[in-house]
Amino acid sequence: MRGLLLGLWLSLFVPADAQGVPVAGFQLPSGRLHCQAQPADPASGQAASVRCDVMGARFRAPPRGDCPLDIGDALALPATGRATWVCHGDTVADPRLPVLAYGQVWTWQGLRCSSAVIGVRCVNRDGHGFELARRQARVF
Repeated sequence: MRGLLLGLWLSLFVPADAQGVPVAGFQLPSGRLHCQAQPADPASGQAASVRCDVMGARFRAPPRGDCPLDIGDALALPATGRATWVCHGDTVADPRLPVLAYGQVWTWQGLRCSSAVIGVRCVNRDGHGFELARRQARVF
């Protein structure tokens, strides 16, 4: 009975993907920036990563290139390697994600993101990363 109650409680407060698996991530207190962990997928060779989406971006988007969808409001950072702009038709924004208070740090599988009033800064094991806010984005 306890397991069932815990499961029901978690389903109310912890977001889950389409298969019901709990999602790791956070949102900033403003609610305008959401980040979710993307687990590694050994079948495709995809490394674990974090993707952050900013709502109402006010900076100049990167060149569209061959992206037929949205680009310029989402960045992804793998556990190793460089951050990239995400060509997407979806969002990781989820109001059920826990709030990462300004000044706090979130870590997951070699990734580290820090929350600040001016936005989020995520760094991986290699020292690569990004800074993302409504008014600016920087990949390093």
